[in-house]
Amino acid sequence: MIENIEQIKKDFDFTQEDVERIKKLKPILEKYLDEFISKFYFFISRFPDYNQFLKNEDLFKRHKSELKNWFLDLFSGNYDENYFSRLYKIGEVHVNIGLPTHYVNAAFNFVRRFIIEKIDAEIQDRNERNLYVTSIGKLIDINLDVLTLAYREKELIKYGALSKYTRILFVFAKRFSEIIDFVILGALVIVALFVFVLFGYDIYKILFNIIPFEEGIIILLGTLLILWAVGELMNEEIKHFKGGGFAITIFVSIALAAMIRKLLIASLSESGEKKVIELVAYSFVILVLGIVYWLIKKNKQQEI
Repeated sequence: MIENIEQIKKDFDFTQEDVERIKKLKPILEKYLDEFISKFYFFISRFPDYNQFLKNEDLFKRHKSELKNWFLDLFSGNYDENYFSRLYKIGEVHVNIGLPTHYVNAAFNFVRRFIIEKIDAEIQDRNERNLYVTSIGKLIDINLDVLTLAYREKELIKYGALSKYTRILFVFAKRFSEIIDFVILGALVIVALFVFVLFGYDIYKILFNIIPFEEGIIILLGTLLILWAVGELMNEEIKHFKGGGFAITIFVSIALAAMIRKLLIASLSESGEKKVIELVAYSFVILVLGIVYWLIKKNKQQEI
């Protein structure tokens, strides 16, 4: 909860002069309310999980009404306990629905840019304009700070509820997980280098007629598939190392690439019952993997 409102204002150097300037902005920014709402939703619609948080029309209308109220309250000049409580409750709602703080920060960045753009258009005097921008900037930062307070408190509650030994284990597991990610990334680099060597060896066999040209090209294509799959896996691991999620589809892609390479090589072997069985088996596995890949991608698109 918010314990000291005045201390928050003091920390941000938010004075009564700032309040008076912001109140003067109210008639200027109010006329841009509809434009703000329209551009705001266009901006957040680019977020990958946008539809996950605004799932239906009723929820959208309620959010739109709350957004309008929040925007108008920015210029009310009344920043008392009730104002801060409303901000904190908004933050709690964001936490409860699982909205990432990244989206909150990005949205506030848009709000800041929108307001500054309108101040630039409406106020010609440069010094006066700078004062208005500074004052509203402090208030926007305070809003963001209070909203994200709910996120910080949730993390503290979760962490504080752990016992001493559990916290030690938690910290150790987290650091060990980071080490594992680092080792995996390093291992992928080594694997990629080996695939490069294999690719070069395939070219060598083609150039010096160690294998037939047609067979060499097919083997080369299979090796390229493996190289592509390893590259994709490295990209996903780098994203994961930076804190992002991990796409399960990449594992299916690697399996597909490996099986396609096997199918290409098997198609070059001598004809016979064994070859037919191998080709049918590889084709069936590729079909199954393709269906799994399609189902995962389709499910992911529906969630978005």
